[in-house]
Amino acid sequence: MSRLTMTRIFLLFIALIQIQSYANAQGGTGELPGTKPTTAPKTKAAAAPKEAAPVVTTVTLNEAIESRLDSRSSDKTANGHTFQQYTLTAKAQDQYSIKLETEDPNFIVQIFDKENAEVPLAKDTGSGIYSIKTATGGLPADGDYQVRVSGPVRARRAIPFTLTVNRLGLLSNIYNERFQSIILKFRETDPSSVDETLAKLEELAKDDDQKSGAFEFLGIIYLYNKGDLEKAEQAMEQAIKAKGAAVIRISHDRQWRKMVKAKNGEFNWQEPQTGWLRIRPGTLLISDFSNKTLASIEGVKVLELSKIVTAANNLVSVLSDGEKRPYIFLPGTKQVTEADLVIKLIQTHVMGKTN
Repeated sequence: MSRLTMTRIFLLFIALIQIQSYANAQGGTGELPGTKPTTAPKTKAAAAPKEAAPVVTTVTLNEAIESRLDSRSSDKTANGHTFQQYTLTAKAQDQYSIKLETEDPNFIVQIFDKENAEVPLAKDTGSGIYSIKTATGGLPADGDYQVRVSGPVRARRAIPFTLTVNRLGLLSNIYNERFQSIILKFRETDPSSVDETLAKLEELAKDDDQKSGAFEFLGIIYLYNKGDLEKAEQAMEQAIKAKGAAVIRISHDRQWRKMVKAKNGEFNWQEPQTGWLRIRPGTLLISDFSNKTLASIEGVKVLELSKIVTAANNLVSVLSDGEKRPYIFLPGTKQVTEADLVIKLIQTHVMGKTN
């Protein structure tokens, strides 16, 4: 290779090094002088998504819904108030109450049917609980209704609330019609009628456990027609809990005298009379079969409660303050187990003793 060729190669090599050095001095991009690197356009950070309004919810009876009225996300009424709305599936035969808890006294509850017609409500000023004020006291028909909570909310504010729709049981007229229909068809001497009556009373008690009628009659039938003391006691306790009474069939002397021995050797009342013993919280009520009150004894006045056991009978004696003689009566089955149950119920519910 000639000296000239070697020199050209060397100069070319030096030129390449200089070009690379210049490029590095420009920032290492390798671009020619006088040009600026292309800069990617700046993008704005995505704005935080606006909080979505709560989805319309189906009301679950006897369970609280916790939500809020938010001026930014809640729906608006024609007058500018914010609202949240919930779907209630209801029956016309049922009784309901609506409770709204919130810090804002201007919040209200409304109910609308499927035609968007408003159902009249009344608010109790003491408890704040709403009740339905129709002719029947219930909703117009079975079906879906919209329960709306609304109120004025200032800009950029959210006010919490708690909404509870409670089913209280059946409307009184519906309950009474069913109860009377069951009792009128009851035939005590017909086993099939007894079983059918029990089934219908159990169903009625299930549909409404806040009323005592079904429980009172269940206690009577289980005790005197089925001989099932355990179920009878359960029904009686439920009756008392529902502000009714445990009902016991009794016999006694018209003047509350003790039994006397007859010529045939048996003990009986001199002037026998039959009736009912009703055990209520704080009160013992004795009536005849026509429900005429014969005696009413307050629990605080009971001085002595005892059981009188004879060869054939198990009686109960109740001595009340201010009375000369005790009220002595014989429970319907004459069995010691029923007498023990009566004493237990009187001690617990009339006298308020736990042991």
